Amino acid sequence: MRPLEWSKSLANMLLAAIVANGFQPFDPFTFALAFIAVGPCLWGGLYALNDFTDRHKDTLHPVKRRRPIPSGQISPRAALGLAAFLIALAFYLAVYILRNPLFAVCLLGMLVNQVLYTVKPFEFKKRPVVDLVSGSAVNPVLRFYSGWVLFGEGANPAFNAPWLLLAFLVGIQFGGYTLYKLGSKKVEKTVGYKSSIVLFGEQEIKLIAHFAIFVGVVSYFLALYHGILPLKFVWLGIGSLLLTPVYWKTLADPKHMDVKNMYRVLYLHAIGFILGFLALAFWA
Repeated sequence: MRPLEWSKSLANMLLAAIVANGFQPFDPFTFALAFIAVGPCLWGGLYALNDFTDRHKDTLHPVKRRRPIPSGQISPRAALGLAAFLIALAFYLAVYILRNPLFAVCLLGMLVNQVLYTVKPFEFKKRPVVDLVSGSAVNPVLRFYSGWVLFGEGANPAFNAPWLLLAFLVGIQFGGYTLYKLGSKKVEKTVGYKSSIVLFGEQEIKLIAHFAIFVGVVSYFLALYHGILPLKFVWLGIGSLLLTPVYWKTLADPKHMDVKNMYRVLYLHAIGFILGFLALAFWA
């Protein structure tokens, strides 16, 4: 279920909920239920489904072969049953507890996108261009809107978030995911994938990733300039930029990144960003 990965949903949903509610305190119980539906339930189930479909390929990966299914700790059938239960529970919370149809649409969008990415005969993860778009451009938007529609426009929420915030989230997450994927090039080539990292040159992929991250950073500061975020949030942007040396080796040579250490750094950064955003929104 990859609990640490839920931090992406938490960060995206929190940012959306805070901005949508005009930087005023919102109902924490509603938000907590929504996060449980998105993070532990929906994405916990989708990660289990992904591990089920990738179980044979993961045995060839130096890191992923330690996951519960390829390592033999959990049977494939048990993992598939867990995935189905968690995904069903996510929609139960959305439809019968939160009673928010737009929130349910966000869940459905993420489910459909991940099925297209993971499951035969679609398997977008094996196809060039759509593998990167499906894997890291669609989901950040839907995670963000999962928080936005909870509190946006009072009783009449809509899919009307500022595009600069979406560009910030998509740029950073698309760029990071693309660099991470370069570390799997050897495995994906061995199993016959025709993915972006297999078909396109490493330098081109790195250039795309770096450009996406640049767009994300610029979008954040433009959101400050246009008043979408209060100017005091500039300190979060500056603080994140000061961490650039920590990521420099990964940015320059992603194929040889220390995946375990980089995950640790990214999660600590994400947690720090969340706490900083909360502090500036409600207490600073």
